[in-house]
Amino acid sequence: MARAIAGLKIRESRRALGLRQNELARRVGISASYLNLIERDRRSIGGSLLAAIGRELGLSLDELDGSSERRLRDQLATLAEDPALGADELRDGSADELIARYPGWARAAARTYAGFRSAEAEAEALSDRLANDPVLALAMHQMLTEITALRSTAEILADPQSLDPGQRRRFEGIVNEQSARLVASGRALVAHFDRLADGRLPRAAVEEAEEFLHRSGAVDAVEAAGARLRAELTADGRDLEQALSLAAPLATPPPRPDWGRTRRLAALAEAHAGAVAAPEVAAALAGCSEAALPHARAALLRRLADAIRFPADRFAALGARLGWDVDALVAATDGDSGLVFRRVADLHRAGAPRCGLVTADASGRTLARAGALDLLPRARALDCPVWPLHRAAGPRALRATVALSGGGSRRVVALPRPDGMARDMMVFDPAPFPASGEPPLAVGTSCRICAHRDCLQRREPSVLEP
Repeated sequence: MARAIAGLKIRESRRALGLRQNELARRVGISASYLNLIERDRRSIGGSLLAAIGRELGLSLDELDGSSERRLRDQLATLAEDPALGADELRDGSADELIARYPGWARAAARTYAGFRSAEAEAEALSDRLANDPVLALAMHQMLTEITALRSTAEILADPQSLDPGQRRRFEGIVNEQSARLVASGRALVAHFDRLADGRLPRAAVEEAEEFLHRSGAVDAVEAAGARLRAELTADGRDLEQALSLAAPLATPPPRPDWGRTRRLAALAEAHAGAVAAPEVAAALAGCSEAALPHARAALLRRLADAIRFPADRFAALGARLGWDVDALVAATDGDSGLVFRRVADLHRAGAPRCGLVTADASGRTLARAGALDLLPRARALDCPVWPLHRAAGPRALRATVALSGGGSRRVVALPRPDGMARDMMVFDPAPFPASGEPPLAVGTSCRICAHRDCLQRREPSVLEP
């Protein structure tokens, strides 16, 4: 892809300067036919030739290298895959040409999509907040109480024969008092909404970090760094664990022998990623807010460690060979189910099925979300006990189709970690999967905002019910 962007940029810059192919080729010492192949993405380019062409066109190596364009392309690819906005014509590889021909429009589209996702996430947070806001619940209860009392009093006053003048004056006074209380409750509710609007309800930093990683392409950006680091570590034929042990900084505590190879490799790879990959990680995190940065950096270093242990091309080849069967993939990776779930969620553009990932601890609290966040429920916390994430017991993955409270369905695969302290669940669009023949599980996020009225697991009434 970098070669394609370099070729397109060379062609567009040459045309903008009014240079013919044969003139530029003569200046840099190559044939016009070879330059034509470069511009058409038929030949690679790098080193001194790339620098020479850059000098003639007034472009730096950074501008021709394509690193910023790669991140931009990842952002546009995320846009194209969003079910709310994407379409088949956006997935035909034309993003490279858009970036090369109209970089301003490409960046504007990426910024617009980032704003759309941010606004969508804020709306979802507000919706969840309103459904569970204790101030709102109290205000609504007071208003409903006043309305009920007012209606009862009005029904008494509606019968002119039932009251003498003194009783009528007393009930009219009650109506006046109830109306005043109702007006006060309404004003308090409006004031509460005004405070919400002024405060803009700041999003949790961890949610902002997850959203940034989803839309920025940062996870894809560290894949090449992970493959490079692994190649450097094992260049002389050394075992990866041995190489990581020798390369670990002195301050890194050595893994305990009783951890097992999988856990030792994970600890060593994360320590190595944090020690040597600062430039790549910093570049991928450009644009992340200060509040979200620690969370995004920790998640990105974990993905970089995953890429060191199992590079994208190797994992994609293994997944294709095993038909992306989770149980087979876990067995092939020494039982490291966490690694398998993260790799599948991260490597959609390398050939893995597109999915969102939710990881929860043993108490059911959501620890992390990744992958295609648009396939996951709006609320970050999955309070509904029907989700397979809370019921997976192993040793084999639990598979099910779920019917969402807001409509639509998903195909899910859940599996507990070997130590039992966490569970992972991948959420897929069910379209590519054959029908299971089993009725879907009715799931929601919280009973308070769930539309499944007949759920046997309901613990409290929904605010959506009349």
